[in-house]
Amino acid sequence: MSSKSPNMYCGTCSRRSRSNKAVKYCTDCEDGLCADCEDFHGSIKTFDTHHIIDINVIEGKPFVVNKSCKVHPDMVLEYFCSDHDTMCCRSCMASAHRSCDKLLPIEVSAKGVKSSTMYEDIFKDVTTLNSAINELEDKRKEVMISLKDSKMAVQQDVKHFKARFLKRIEEIEASLMFEIDTIHTDLSNEANDNLEKICDRRRKIQNISEQINSVSTYGSESQIFMLINNIKEELNCHANDFQKLVSSQKYVSLSLKESDLLSVIKSFGTVEINETFLDVKYKPFKIQQAQLLQQQIKLPSKFQLDVKFKVPGSNLVGISVTKDNRLFLCNWNSSTLFVMSDKGKTLATIQMDGKQWGIAMEEDKNTAWVTLPEIQSIQTVNISTIKKGPLIKVPCYCYGIAIIDDQIAVGGNGKIYIISKNGDLKKTLDVGESKVHSLSVGQNHQLYYAQADVQKSKLNCIGLDGTVTSISAKDTYNVIGVKSDRIGNVYFLEYQASNLKLFSFEDKSLKTTLTTKDGLKSPYGLAFSNDRSKLFVSNHSAGEILVFLCN
Repeated sequence: MSSKSPNMYCGTCSRRSRSNKAVKYCTDCEDGLCADCEDFHGSIKTFDTHHIIDINVIEGKPFVVNKSCKVHPDMVLEYFCSDHDTMCCRSCMASAHRSCDKLLPIEVSAKGVKSSTMYEDIFKDVTTLNSAINELEDKRKEVMISLKDSKMAVQQDVKHFKARFLKRIEEIEASLMFEIDTIHTDLSNEANDNLEKICDRRRKIQNISEQINSVSTYGSESQIFMLINNIKEELNCHANDFQKLVSSQKYVSLSLKESDLLSVIKSFGTVEINETFLDVKYKPFKIQQAQLLQQQIKLPSKFQLDVKFKVPGSNLVGISVTKDNRLFLCNWNSSTLFVMSDKGKTLATIQMDGKQWGIAMEEDKNTAWVTLPEIQSIQTVNISTIKKGPLIKVPCYCYGIAIIDDQIAVGGNGKIYIISKNGDLKKTLDVGESKVHSLSVGQNHQLYYAQADVQKSKLNCIGLDGTVTSISAKDTYNVIGVKSDRIGNVYFLEYQASNLKLFSFEDKSLKTTLTTKDGLKSPYGLAFSNDRSKLFVSNHSAGEILVFLCN
């Protein structure tokens, strides 16, 4: 249904060709009402439940509530199914919700909605998202201004580079000119020296030539004979020296062999795009998580054994499951933590710094947090790279572990410690004298805890304010593992009796769902797959994993 502004005139009067100003607005009829029509509207029993507000409240503001069924657009939404967490029309009720137990009129389901946790979460999520989108818009505008500034800066950088480049060219030119002058001077000096040698040699040979011409013309044969014999040795020397002189003479000139600089330099540089993600503070909708949890209200109550497999050399304790059904198995027999498929194939082993007990998974951060009781430490594991991280020291021996409010809850001896992810102690909760072997977080951030050393006890949870609440009237025995679905239903393991029991939030009952007949033998750990289609139970001393299909 599209948004529309309310008619400032009474809709009932307008349809009767009258023009009376509206003073009220019926959000169900989506119509303005004058004083008379409001009185008439309120007197009709059919309209008794309609919601009437002042016209000035709605003026210029969006007030859109879609009442049409998405499956049957011509039908109006009238009912809410708690089993499927969805609104439906009469046609949906007859077709898709015939077997649903909790199908109530919307008016009944809506009672007290403003005080509900879901309303608070929705309101907070809308406020947070609105703030985040405004922040994103502001930062995007800042990016556009920054982009324009960076363009001008880059253009200025090009000009500066050009100036430096031209200056460098002038320096190279001056250096090359100086080199040309130097080479020319050296070659000229060498050429002058050679010319002087040639001139000296020419004068000596010319002198001999003049002697021969003079004696040949005016001298006797005896004189000619004597001259020839006197100069032949000298002439021979001159001939040899001339030959050497000729062979050493070269034609010399200068030329420029150009550098390949022009072909190499095709650009002053390249323009790079620098990208970083905008830092907008925003967390995903809690309501999406709430819807998922509401869909889990019909918890599995029947289990069928699918696979049973051994993990050699292990005493298995805590279990955690990834979205792709990889099992991270804590081992109380050695420092080896096992990574297995849900069919029993060993995918990897990790050598931790000690024996492991509890494990809590943060898959969105690729991190598993593992307790190492004997060295009073927590150690992380990267579930993507299968690499262990550094040790984080905790106040005492630590067993159960859970992630709560981006902090870590660790079960010690009669205490639950709330610590930061760096290991800083934030709070200590007192739960008695026994070790806290398992922890699970509830919907209202309460912590369900298991103390297997206590033979008989109530199933308890504790708030962050330290208030302990018994959630079941019946006694439980040697509870070693506990798992909550965050809407009040709790699975837990009694290890001596080898039972898996379910506390149902709906009817406050305790039901035994698995026993030794189903293969349980001193079970220590349990975990569900993300889609709740499989249940995994560890038989501790047997080093064995049981995989059940859930119905």
